[in-house]
Amino acid sequence: MIRKKELFSFLFLSLSVFGQDLYVQEISDDYSDLNQILKPLSLNIAIEQGMRKNFSENIRKNDKEIYLNKIQDNKEKFYYPNINLTLDASSQRVGTVKGSNSTTDSKSKIPTGSFGLEFGEYSIFNWGKDYLSYLNTKEELERSKDRTNEESREFRQDIIIAFTNLIYLDQTVRIKKEQLRTASFIYRLNRERVIQKKVSKHEYYQARSEYLRAQQEYFETKLTYENAHEEMAKLIDDEPGTKYQIAQNFRHQKVKLTLRGALELAAKNAPFIKDGVTNENIKKREYEIAIKDNMPLPKITLDLGTYKHHFSPEGTRTLYEVDEGNSNLEVVATVKASWTIFGDGGVFNRRKLANARLSKENSTWNARSAKRKVEAYITKIFQEFSNSHDKIKILEARVPSLKKTMELANNRYIEGKGRYTDFHISLVEYFDAQIDYEKLKWEYLRNKILLAQLVGLEDLPGESFDNIIVKNEDAK
Repeated sequence: MIRKKELFSFLFLSLSVFGQDLYVQEISDDYSDLNQILKPLSLNIAIEQGMRKNFSENIRKNDKEIYLNKIQDNKEKFYYPNINLTLDASSQRVGTVKGSNSTTDSKSKIPTGSFGLEFGEYSIFNWGKDYLSYLNTKEELERSKDRTNEESREFRQDIIIAFTNLIYLDQTVRIKKEQLRTASFIYRLNRERVIQKKVSKHEYYQARSEYLRAQQEYFETKLTYENAHEEMAKLIDDEPGTKYQIAQNFRHQKVKLTLRGALELAAKNAPFIKDGVTNENIKKREYEIAIKDNMPLPKITLDLGTYKHHFSPEGTRTLYEVDEGNSNLEVVATVKASWTIFGDGGVFNRRKLANARLSKENSTWNARSAKRKVEAYITKIFQEFSNSHDKIKILEARVPSLKKTMELANNRYIEGKGRYTDFHISLVEYFDAQIDYEKLKWEYLRNKILLAQLVGLEDLPGESFDNIIVKNEDAK
């Protein structure tokens, strides 16, 4: 009688668990229906659409034009006089709404004013201060323009990273799905066996725990995969929620560039190093300007004057003049200098000069620091390359071996000749090794792209990132 009650209780528990499993499986079926709304995507399409539609990329294109205009303005402002066409006219009466007897201060129908061509003041000699300011503005604007090109190049590389991340996560989801299928089969098998008392309750709950763990990992991986779709949609400006179907894969290719070659390329092309050098050059010139500003140096200028055509009710006249009543072309020396006795800047601007000098020194330290950080990051990437080479070779041999081990352990357990712990260990090791293998290959490719960004190149010497992408059947 007691055994019948125990059997009834266990059957009731089994039915409850079975109901929960059906619910989870229904959720999984809902996720698989997403295949019906996938958008086909290739790397070339992703790059073309991203470069054409991405908001930040379009802003960069306009910024580049703005910097080109500013560079031209800066050049013409320094080398040429600022010639302006001016029109200055007084108010004139165009009609009268209500008349009166008093018209003393009424507006005239004929305006008074002038129309002229102003050449303005032209600096002949200013002890190099104007030239230093011109060089600072020029270098800063050119660096800003180059930075937009670098950001566009890095954006293209970010698309490649996001695209290959989708491929990697798609493989990961497939692996996790296969792991869930295998764990689910053993769990259903043990659910039947425990009723028949062919396995212990402990073994049954072990299988159930592994099945639920596999489900949890599958859905977590699925969520990461969906987030990667959303990131790609944002990069190439597709509608939020767009899912992609990719019939491509990426090949694993060993990096051809050496550490020494990467460091040499970085010294010439690395954006971070260029930023540091530009800032250092600007601060050096600013220090020179500060020293010269602190000396009573005369500025030599030439006022080129203005051609003006004057008009008034009395008539018109055209004349050339520099100042009012003066039409002489004169070279003028002007001295403007001030020194603080007490207050902001220190006695005779000592603190002002000291700050300029310290800023110059800091810029040198910052430039060296930027170079050091770039070299350290490049060295770290190559260390990861070296480590990944060995790991990938090991996993290439280990995954097939673990697959055979898992299949044997699975068959032995189904036949009732093996232990669950042996099957469980082989199951976890096999699928974890597959995940590690796919992750290592993607991280290796990502590091190559990050290395190209770091040294300031679109592709690494001797290889093209576009050629790494192949059709699924051609991937190795």
